[in-house]
Amino acid sequence: MSAAGIQVLNILGREYSIRAGEGQAALLSDAAALLQEHLATSRRQFPDASADKLLVLTALNLCAPLLQQGEQLRAAEQRLNSSLERITSQLRG
Repeated sequence: MSAAGIQVLNILGREYSIRAGEGQAALLSDAAALLQEHLATSRRQFPDASADKLLVLTALNLCAPLLQQGEQLRAAEQRLNSSLERITSQLRG
């Protein structure tokens, strides 16, 4: 990392200078490493794809599970709220 919290990451042969907030440098490095792993997987699946296409495919493959996790979290919150309401109702009455 260079001065002023700027971290240079190399992704698919291109350098990106990214400002990392205080205490975020390790997280940014870990995220870049994870991205590189996923890009390598995408490259094996789509060996003829351009770098731009690999980035888009990889981003979509990373976003889909996040959306699923969000849905699962919302469903779990609803179940917890229902349970809390039932418990509260039973305690009152």
